[in-house]
Amino acid sequence: MVSFKQKRFPQVLLAEAIDVKSDLPQRWRHLLVIQDREGRRTIHLEAGTYTIGRHPSNRIVLKSPMISRQHAVLLRMLDSSSGNFFFRLIDGDLQGRRSVNGLTVNGKPCQSHILQHGDVIVFGGDVRARYHVIADISDSGLDRYTRALERCSLPDQAVASWGTAFSSSEMSEVTEIQLLRLSSFPELSPYPIIELAANGQLTYLNPAAIQEFPDLGELDGQHPLLSRLKSWSLQEKRFAVEEINVGDRTYEVTIHMLRESQLIRCYLTDITERKRSELALRISEERYALAAEAANDGLWDWHISNRSVYYSPRWELLIGEPAGTLQPTIEEWWRRVHPDDLEQLRLNIKEHLFGTRPYFDCEFRIRHRDGSYRWMRSRGKALRNEKGQPYRMGGSMTDVTEYHLIQEQILHDALHDAMTGLANRVLFVDHLSQAIARRQRRPNSLFAVLFLDVDRFKVINDSLGHLAGDQLLIGIGQRLRACTRPEDTVARLSGDEFAILLEDLTDPAQAMKVAERILNTLGRPFLLEGREIFTSGSIGIAFPSEDSQTPEDLLRDADTAMYRAKSLGKARYEVFSMTMRAQTIALMKMETELRQAAEREEFLVYYQPIVDLSTLKIVGFEALLRWQHPERGIISPGEFMAVAEEMGLILPISWWVMAEACRQMQRWAVVFPRSRGLRISVNLSGRHFQQADLLPKLRSILAETGFPAQRLCLEVTEGILIDNKEVAIATLEEIRAMGIPVYMDDFGTGYSSMSYLHRFPIDTLKIDRTFISGLNCEESSATIVHTILMLAHSLRLKVVAEGIETREQCRVLQALGCNYGQGYFFARPLSALQVEKLLARQSLPPLVRPSTEEHNTQSLHKNF
Repeated sequence: MVSFKQKRFPQVLLAEAIDVKSDLPQRWRHLLVIQDREGRRTIHLEAGTYTIGRHPSNRIVLKSPMISRQHAVLLRMLDSSSGNFFFRLIDGDLQGRRSVNGLTVNGKPCQSHILQHGDVIVFGGDVRARYHVIADISDSGLDRYTRALERCSLPDQAVASWGTAFSSSEMSEVTEIQLLRLSSFPELSPYPIIELAANGQLTYLNPAAIQEFPDLGELDGQHPLLSRLKSWSLQEKRFAVEEINVGDRTYEVTIHMLRESQLIRCYLTDITERKRSELALRISEERYALAAEAANDGLWDWHISNRSVYYSPRWELLIGEPAGTLQPTIEEWWRRVHPDDLEQLRLNIKEHLFGTRPYFDCEFRIRHRDGSYRWMRSRGKALRNEKGQPYRMGGSMTDVTEYHLIQEQILHDALHDAMTGLANRVLFVDHLSQAIARRQRRPNSLFAVLFLDVDRFKVINDSLGHLAGDQLLIGIGQRLRACTRPEDTVARLSGDEFAILLEDLTDPAQAMKVAERILNTLGRPFLLEGREIFTSGSIGIAFPSEDSQTPEDLLRDADTAMYRAKSLGKARYEVFSMTMRAQTIALMKMETELRQAAEREEFLVYYQPIVDLSTLKIVGFEALLRWQHPERGIISPGEFMAVAEEMGLILPISWWVMAEACRQMQRWAVVFPRSRGLRISVNLSGRHFQQADLLPKLRSILAETGFPAQRLCLEVTEGILIDNKEVAIATLEEIRAMGIPVYMDDFGTGYSSMSYLHRFPIDTLKIDRTFISGLNCEESSATIVHTILMLAHSLRLKVVAEGIETREQCRVLQALGCNYGQGYFFARPLSALQVEKLLARQSLPPLVRPSTEEHNTQSLHKNF
């Protein structure tokens, strides 16, 4: 059974307590300095959860008999507003058990506490710890800071002894200087902070300063930075901002004299790059200023000998960069050119430099600052020395993007679908032909064709209108592109049919993974005109073979595989094989035989018992369709219902099943009076709700068979209710008004929402067999079933568990309070004759008794 004690803690807390490292960047470092009987140690808090206690299984083991086996828990949690993490300390464990001696934080007992920098924790006896939060510094800086921490004392209560002390003796109580540091949180600052006494003695470095100046306290006051700060301390000013050079770096130092505390505090900012940029900008502005300002095009000047290039402000503006920000090198130009155009650009320049071209003139694409590529035309001419050798080359650059966009748009419109923007059939076949040609040159190359058809698109298009249908197709196209690589081709062939060409594959499994990714993304709802609409796709996959040498062959094979996927239940993919052609022929034969079966009345109704789990007695049956094929024998509906639905036979067949089940139940009521309280459950499909005569048809069947409405139970799936909630709710309310109970079938596998469930006029939930099958070994399945039962009972609904196959599953469901069950553990679907043998007994005993041995149960099943 599942333990639900964890529910005492907030869900967000448990969700953040996963014991793994987060991929999110941390801005702070979290440390815990612990002192127990084995000494002092520092723990870097990087995981999501830490158990703390005396037992060796804990992540943090405390050595003291005063500590509980499981004393406390540290949970890392995310502050969504800042993106930073923090830790919560909890007394005891996550099951709610408290420690023996408790916790104190900063001298106060607590059961749960969000730790803050400097908090002192007493676990019990002589075991203490202090929590530190510092800026995210390098590993070497962190090591130095850790060593400094371990040299400081660890008091019984919180002492604001923050930072690194350089004095010879440690302070034992809170001083004014410590309180000053506490209020400003210098530990969290990413910038260096240095403090000096009035006599110039260094008293404090924050972690960032330790990292930036590792030798500051080791040169006996001769460090250039410290020498400059000491000389300033002799002045009388209270505030100053100065620039100080340390080696090749320049720092802006903000200096505060805190006379009340006899303290000098210095904040340092590295401004080296800024100073260099200012110098480079000044030189750039002076160079060719008049020529660059007068030109409308961008100007460039290349000194070939040292490879330096001057780019005018207009040149930089053409690619969206502020003036003076480009590196003055030729590589700065090359690295921005589109990879497909770089070789031609360099070739044209080389030909001009070698004298084979009188002028340089080339068009190419260059990357703009916003990430897009712009078309440019660049022209230039080289200067040569007396030997004819080029030493300098200059020219201009003009934006010609608009002209190219017009040309590209004309070509794009001819090769793309106007609505979705995807490739059309012409472009797709062209790309597929190129892939086939490449495979002929390189037989080991591999590609795949995926053919996708949108399931139930006609229903959505007819019910919501063509505008909504168009929006759905656009959304599907966007999701398909998101599931594929830029080099893959995604096309809309026609209507709701799409095709995808996956090239440069190394393994066929890659195509199958793409298909799975597409199916998953299509399973998410689409928002159309304010409504959530669910759809899916059936995908066929074809690979090149000896029998498929043309684009038409591969598209035909992928199409065949797609129809195979659709026939197996939709929302899935299938890979084409040669046997599928034979199966296609067999499918055509089945369609013919189905029509004949309807005419020859070859269909049968089977009945599977539904059992009250508290008494294990039969309370009703579920009507199940079977086809008595003249050659193949009894065929289950899974083999032919999809075909029947596509042929439009689903409605007449399902109405016949309902009428036959009602007539049979009435015949049994006459012959076996004990059966008069039994109910019969019959499925309604989505197509029933699209028919205007649904309610009149129900009344007609009840009137013709004389079957009581309260004994007929109609089962509907979640998808039917979600797809058109308002219509479904109104129809089901009228059905219930007739006295007919309504069951929600396969609950938990479709699209149901807790916010919708209370609105649906239903009486009973049927838990899908996928959750029942996992009750023997999966804790998550028991949790889901328990949740569904609590939800149903809170809404005053009954629950039927489907697919019960073992005694253990039955016992678990009984313990959880499930009302009814059905499955092979009780009985397989029975023919009418087998049900009559069951009803012919003098009474209706339980199908299974708790004391019955397993082999007796199996023997009972054989009789059915």
